[in-house]
Amino acid sequence: MRQKFAINLGFLLTVNLLIKPFWIFGIDRVIQNKFPVGVYGTYFAVFNYSFLLSIILDFGINNFNSRAISRNNKRLGEYLLNLMMVKGVLSIIYFVLTFLSALATGFDELQMRMLFFLAVNQILLSLIIYLRTNIAALQYFKTDSLISTLDRLLAIIFCLALLYLPAFKDSFNIMWFIYAQTLALVITAIVAFLIIMGKSPIKIKIWKGKFTRMILLKSAPFATLALLMGVYYRIDAVMIERMLPNGDSEAGIYAASFRLLDAVNQFGYLFATLLLPMFAAMIRRNEHLRQLVKFSSELLFVIAIITAADCYFFRNEMMTLLYKNSTPYWSQIFGWLMFTFVPMSSIYVFGTLLTANGNLRVLNYIALGGMFLNVGLNLYMVPHYGALGATFATLITQFLAAWAHIVVANKTFGFVYKAREFFKLLAFAMLSCLVLALIKMLPVDWEIGLVLSSLACLLLAAIARLVPVTEFMAMIRLRGTS
Repeated sequence: MRQKFAINLGFLLTVNLLIKPFWIFGIDRVIQNKFPVGVYGTYFAVFNYSFLLSIILDFGINNFNSRAISRNNKRLGEYLLNLMMVKGVLSIIYFVLTFLSALATGFDELQMRMLFFLAVNQILLSLIIYLRTNIAALQYFKTDSLISTLDRLLAIIFCLALLYLPAFKDSFNIMWFIYAQTLALVITAIVAFLIIMGKSPIKIKIWKGKFTRMILLKSAPFATLALLMGVYYRIDAVMIERMLPNGDSEAGIYAASFRLLDAVNQFGYLFATLLLPMFAAMIRRNEHLRQLVKFSSELLFVIAIITAADCYFFRNEMMTLLYKNSTPYWSQIFGWLMFTFVPMSSIYVFGTLLTANGNLRVLNYIALGGMFLNVGLNLYMVPHYGALGATFATLITQFLAAWAHIVVANKTFGFVYKAREFFKLLAFAMLSCLVLALIKMLPVDWEIGLVLSSLACLLLAAIARLVPVTEFMAMIRLRGTS
């Protein structure tokens, strides 16, 4: 199972490394630099606002469906049509509630127009994710990997045309950016649906209302969890924009760093999408989980530490390179915010494990505590420290949430770790920071220093046996003989 995970993870990361970084740095960043900070800040705040109630679109159906189809593939034909009908009703509810709350919040005409199309995008994205859960549950991981990047690939093509073709580039505006994403999502949803139809024909069996209510009741804990986690992950930008006199500019500054955090978190999310059906299948077969949990958590921890430390020590250089309006204040926010990836990497493994096992009640308690903590910290820190205050609120919340996930998972599954395993991880983190501090002092260009430090940290991880060299070598051998 570990080798299967390593093979599919390698393919998934390769596909995503080819597409998503170009979207982040070649499109999204370029568009922010094209406009005043406040223009993109407004877009970013409305974009995050569209996320707050987006769980209504899913209501936990995606996680429920992934577990159900993983356990019994024959259910796909019956579930597909019925769950899409349910999601259609939920989409209408989401749309109405989102716009009513936006009106109550005081959105202006431009913000409401943005919200309309961003809400449509959320509906399409939820549909695509649902379709992908079926593909992944059938163990077609490579197909799922390709679909996971198709919308970004199409959006890149559309945005490049709008940004650089003479007929469009001079009149480009922020709404065109949103329209390009909408069209890309529509095409991706159609492609994903056609792939599913090729795997399993729809069975025309309309569920009775009682059965649909049963599904929604079973999904409700998943929905509650996603809502609570979504609030304390996305509320920061909305609170910054609403609470500060220069909220649009501060939200834009926060967006510059959050974009990069969200980018690296996509790799954590990719881990989770692979792990959820694997964990669910292994639990069903009563297989031992400790090795896969240890393997995936240590691998993601190494990636998170190297990424966060690199970004912190080279924060000024990176932000100056990426953003023409960057200041030391931007860099300070970026350096601290990227450390949030470390606790979140643990949540992607241990939270996914608890989800696969159905421990939704305790996960909801953790998420509820995280939401109240994050909102409370933001209410105090944002008025005093602006976007930097939101950064520290996020960092504190995620570390405490990660600690809770790890404790609960270890207790639930009876995992026992030796003290030296914990100290090995701690020593790796400390040595990585020390290596970066020393390399930063060398009289070399910062790009060279970044590469050297990353390679040195990877070497440390290999020496400490935190990087699964054996599994990756086995993957290469397997590819060579296939």
